[in-house]
Amino acid sequence: MTFRPDSAGPTNDAADRRATAHAIAAEARRQMPDMVMIDPASGRSAASAATGAAIATRQTIAGAQFFHDGVQAIVDILEPDGDGWRIIAVRGSTKAKPDHLAALATQAWVAAANGLRITSVHVRHLDRDFTLDRSGDRGGLFVDTDVTALVAPIVATQGARIGAAKALLTQSEPAAIVGDHCHAPYTCVFTDYCHAGLPAGPYWPVTILPRGAGKAFLRRGIDDLTLVPVEDLRSDTDRRVHRATMTGQVEHDPAGAAQVMAGWSYPRTWLDFETVSDAVPVWPGCAPYEQVPFQFVADVEAADHGIVRREFLDLSGKDPRRACAQALAALPRTGAVIAWHARFERNVVLRLARAYPDLAAVLDDLAARIVDLLPVTRDHWYHRDQRGSWSIKAVLPTIAPHLDYATLAVRDGGDAVAAYREAVDVASTPERRAELDAALRLYCGRDVEAMRVVAERLIEPGPPSPVA
Repeated sequence: MTFRPDSAGPTNDAADRRATAHAIAAEARRQMPDMVMIDPASGRSAASAATGAAIATRQTIAGAQFFHDGVQAIVDILEPDGDGWRIIAVRGSTKAKPDHLAALATQAWVAAANGLRITSVHVRHLDRDFTLDRSGDRGGLFVDTDVTALVAPIVATQGARIGAAKALLTQSEPAAIVGDHCHAPYTCVFTDYCHAGLPAGPYWPVTILPRGAGKAFLRRGIDDLTLVPVEDLRSDTDRRVHRATMTGQVEHDPAGAAQVMAGWSYPRTWLDFETVSDAVPVWPGCAPYEQVPFQFVADVEAADHGIVRREFLDLSGKDPRRACAQALAALPRTGAVIAWHARFERNVVLRLARAYPDLAAVLDDLAARIVDLLPVTRDHWYHRDQRGSWSIKAVLPTIAPHLDYATLAVRDGGDAVAAYREAVDVASTPERRAELDAALRLYCGRDVEAMRVVAERLIEPGPPSPVA
């Protein structure tokens, strides 16, 4: 039910979420091969008839469809339970979440209105402790959480809630109230529509302040960072962001950055990974959503600042972890390993160490030598064009605008995953796979080059970078 269904637009993560949902649903069905499948494209009459026939013979049903009072409900799994029925929603999370409850309440309400006695309501989600032991053997991937008690009070008021929604649709479209809820738990498909008619906000909104610090000022009616009293800023970071915004001068402490980085011994290895994760594990030894590295670029910098590039990229579609671990083990055994948001890189290396005991000592040592360029940058550099962000893609244009990601075919991590999935698809031609190979190497290499350029600028005294 909505006023303008034609105004829904795409969201950045919609395709990934659909693909994940389809993979999870397919695995859930595979684990229950005797279920009756209701074709979602068969139309209302055919779907209702097929659902009714399966209910009459007490069969477990996938995609049971019910209609009541203008509301359609599609139940992922409807399972006989004594003289009643159990509703199961299959979800890709590793736990039952509050946002699952409303849809389940609607399903239970519509099913009950069709004469079914609903005995319980469950969320079938991924078991966070599951690890694939053998290829294709995913028994134990799912675990059920009973949410009957949480859904019951929503079901009790669902009729009134749906009645109110239908009444609202007979009135003029209300003004949209936008806020954080537009992106929770996912970005709403109407976000662009609801924001389109809003007046332009200030050029330097108070939400630039990091870690949500701007919300306190919004509650006070201050939405412009340039109007915030400096004495009301609580952290040094907030004061630096405010000061750079007001003056147009970069906040730069080269001596402080140099002091931290002086402890990073040579040879320095500048390291960046690209990873892929699957809700339904593909390779033995993997857990749901485990970040599996299919690529890394490592620039090895000698004390004389000479650079040797080491690369790994596996687009075979096979498990890339062993080959990646071996390539990492061939990197220098001494010196600092530098990453941006190093916890991610460190965790990737440590998971590989656990997966391959024969390489564990080398990989554990490598992980222990990883240092993080991000906090050094955050503490010693801020340009107002970063607009409150210290992502590498926000910092780099303020230091080396010629290294523009916009010129690349693969521009971010999401693009890298999409390129990987296309490359390993059996339908990908050798020519296209070669294009994707080159694009991935260029992108991951750009990330590593960006780190080196940023680090050089951090310790370099000089005039402030120009402000756009």
